[in-house]
Amino acid sequence: MPETTVWSAVMAIHTFWLAATAEGVGLGWVSILNPDEASRTLCITPDWQFLAYLCVGYPAEQADTPELERRGWEQRNPARRQWINR
Repeated sequence: MPETTVWSAVMAIHTFWLAATAEGVGLGWVSILNPDEASRTLCITPDWQFLAYLCVGYPAEQADTPELERRGWEQRNPARRQWINR
């Protein structure tokens, strides 16, 4: 399975995100960029694949409501909407 390396990297990011959160460190996965343009800007060679652009750091303030919701970009979905029943 050639995509195993990519999914392993995704799981590493997931684990990093959980560990960062547990330590009070914020992490955001930037998804509003063009991966091809980002690869060129960051000089990523063709034998590598751009997977993620992450922002990591201590937040200036703690909030109970996610920033995307506070700024009106996206509303939080109830957990029951995330379950898939078969």
